[in-house]
Amino acid sequence: AYVIYTSGSSGTPKGTMISHRSVVNFMAAMDSYAGAGPAGVWLAVTSISFDISVLELFWTLSRGFQVVIGIDALFTLEPGVNVRQKKPIDFSLFYFASDSEDDGSDLYNLLIEGSRFADRHGFAAIWTPERHFHKFGGLYPNPSVTGAALAMATERIQIRAGSVVLPLHDPVRVAEEWSVVDNLSGGRVGISFASGWHADDFVLAPEKYAGRREAMWRDLDVVRRLWRGEPVKRRGGTGKDMEIKIRPRPLQPELPLWITAAGNEPTFKMAGEIGANILTHLLGQSLQELTSKIDAYRESFRRHNPDSGDGHVTLMLHTFLGEDRETVKKRVREPFCNYLRDSADLIANLAVSANSVYDVRFFPPADLNALLSRAFERYFESSGLFGTPDDCISMIERLEQIGVNEVACLIDFGVDRDAVMESLGYLDALRRRCLDLHAGKVASRPVTHLQCTPSMASMLQLSGNWDVLKQSIQKVMLGGEALPLSVIDQLQPGFDGQMYNMYGPTETTVWSATDRVDSQDPVVTLGRPIANTRIYVLDSSLCPVPVGVPGQIHICGEGLARGYWRRPGLTAEKFVPDPFGADSGARMYCTGDIGRFRPDGRIDFLGRIDRQVKIRGHRIELGEIEQTLGRQMGVQEAAVIAHRGADGEVRLIACVIGVDRHNIPSDELRAFMGKTLPDFMVPETFHWFESFPKTPNGKLDRDELASLASSCQEIPRPLAGPRNALERVLARLWAEVLSLDRVEIDDSYFKIGGHSLLAAQLIARLRTVFRIELPLVSLFHNPTVVRFAAFMVLQNGELVTKTAEILEQVSAISEIEAQAMLEQNNPNVRGA
Repeated sequence: AYVIYTSGSSGTPKGTMISHRSVVNFMAAMDSYAGAGPAGVWLAVTSISFDISVLELFWTLSRGFQVVIGIDALFTLEPGVNVRQKKPIDFSLFYFASDSEDDGSDLYNLLIEGSRFADRHGFAAIWTPERHFHKFGGLYPNPSVTGAALAMATERIQIRAGSVVLPLHDPVRVAEEWSVVDNLSGGRVGISFASGWHADDFVLAPEKYAGRREAMWRDLDVVRRLWRGEPVKRRGGTGKDMEIKIRPRPLQPELPLWITAAGNEPTFKMAGEIGANILTHLLGQSLQELTSKIDAYRESFRRHNPDSGDGHVTLMLHTFLGEDRETVKKRVREPFCNYLRDSADLIANLAVSANSVYDVRFFPPADLNALLSRAFERYFESSGLFGTPDDCISMIERLEQIGVNEVACLIDFGVDRDAVMESLGYLDALRRRCLDLHAGKVASRPVTHLQCTPSMASMLQLSGNWDVLKQSIQKVMLGGEALPLSVIDQLQPGFDGQMYNMYGPTETTVWSATDRVDSQDPVVTLGRPIANTRIYVLDSSLCPVPVGVPGQIHICGEGLARGYWRRPGLTAEKFVPDPFGADSGARMYCTGDIGRFRPDGRIDFLGRIDRQVKIRGHRIELGEIEQTLGRQMGVQEAAVIAHRGADGEVRLIACVIGVDRHNIPSDELRAFMGKTLPDFMVPETFHWFESFPKTPNGKLDRDELASLASSCQEIPRPLAGPRNALERVLARLWAEVLSLDRVEIDDSYFKIGGHSLLAAQLIARLRTVFRIELPLVSLFHNPTVVRFAAFMVLQNGELVTKTAEILEQVSAISEIEAQAMLEQNNPNVRGA
């Protein structure tokens, strides 16, 4: 038997044993539906490592097609040549170690050995930062010095500063020093410039701290002119002005230049305006937020530099790869949390220097640990490269989609050096795999056949590439997930070819039924079985259900697999005897899909059994809600997530992509759905996305979407103001900490600008004002004013209610005034 693996959309991928006879049957079906006419160019927007691709790509190659694999939906396509080659994403190493005084004399071993490894294995660059007077990053006070050392230890890799804090230095010295490194390295340097953020660094130039941003842009121009060989005027020791040029002359005629942007969109736009590259990170910004900033950068770059491309974006990510994801997580948790703790200490110094009363060094241990744990989980799951090479492929593909050109992998965050060096082998495997996937991305002729998931087809349409593709495509085959009518509505206008909805699990050789999509037909079905295949719709007793009645879809016939590789228990559970077969040994596969027969013999797909949820005693299908939402005018794509809150209640969250990025008010969506669905099936909240995350094989990544839903922009809803004194006080305090004009009682703290450090500040403020003990995690579990107020009343009863009423009498909540009024009215807090 052949063994192919499921895509893992409903769990860990499983090896499925496919017989030679099953493969022959699949090939015959492909011939009948897709094989008519001469072979052309087959565009497979997928990965060769997943189930449906293995067989479909095998068929295309055996029939003489030119195959293009894994096309990024955001590639620029040109008429006549549907796919244009694009440079694959670069991999670099980034260093920002937390210095430890007991490390001995081997402080720079990982820097040198890691750089040599990267140099030998084709990585793009080595980045070292500038950091002063603190152990967080303290190994790197001068990147030109470390850069000079790396120039002598390597041969080909780029040597870059990430970053030079330009206001701390004379721009002439910066140009001189890096010109030396450019010569030592044979012309391999690049610099990212930053304005600086920590006041302690500016003991080197205290007079520049207030105007550091203006100083950076001004001095950056001086560095660039000196690098080009232009003279600049300076005053000498005798008081006379003189023109100077730097020596030695650098080898590169133009300095490769980056701007370090921490998340401020105007900085992204300004970098584009001056034709610089971007160095950024995910500290304090999500991938979705970064996407809009990259778009703004590209637009600015093209507008001001029309003949220079569209720039280069480098994203720094904390990185550690290994053979097993859970082992990696255990390995990095403690050192990464300690690394974050050092970072928090650095931020505390910044707060003290700014006369802030909030100092994380004096947080209760439980609060600080809660902060670190929350931060670690976010970084590990969605803001770094952690796990196995297979785990990280989807992250790299997603970064390519949003326009990232280079990943700078920060590797020295506290894991022991031997383990880091070992992990570099896995990182190189990821790099090489990305190159291999990219190698098949060039087609010399117009695309004639397209195979992808509906989600990926929607992305092609959104990117504008479908308008080019549909000029030459003859057949489109969509499968792997449910096909919404909204996707058909996007693809059909102006398309003269044939479109098919393909259905079938890996366990039945990936294809069991198909339906030709007709623009005149108001429904999309799974169609009818292919040759030598039978499909039943059965109830829980394995009895056929009447036409129109939902049941579980079961499949049998020549396409049936032999079972799961080395999993006899699961095989017995999913492959059961066929009670309707003529052969007593016949079996059928229990798909877990819910469907129903139509009077014409076609089959409707209604959802998955494992996506059934129980809400208020009612068992519902999330797929049915998604189908209803998708019928609303203006909704391009929709997904519904069942989220279990801290109170144990299951709530429905709707995630929506609007047509032309237009978001629809939630009350309008709620009213539309209420016309056909009972109230318990109408989602409580609606969130608007520009795009949904995808798995490597192009399916909707529901796990990632669920994690993003907690931080995405919620679709506007009617304002809900405070209803009592406690809610009014809380809303005012939240607004002060978040620097907002107004906070509604249903606003989620983490969706309106709050993050872990600000959460700690808010809790500290609440403790001071109300004179009660509040654990930091209480805000994580109760992120809205209305829920937090209920929590406070539950814990402290009448005390907080009375306190809030007193505080309302103070025109502006001053801690001194509040304390005086509290002591007058409540002797229990006197002397607190």
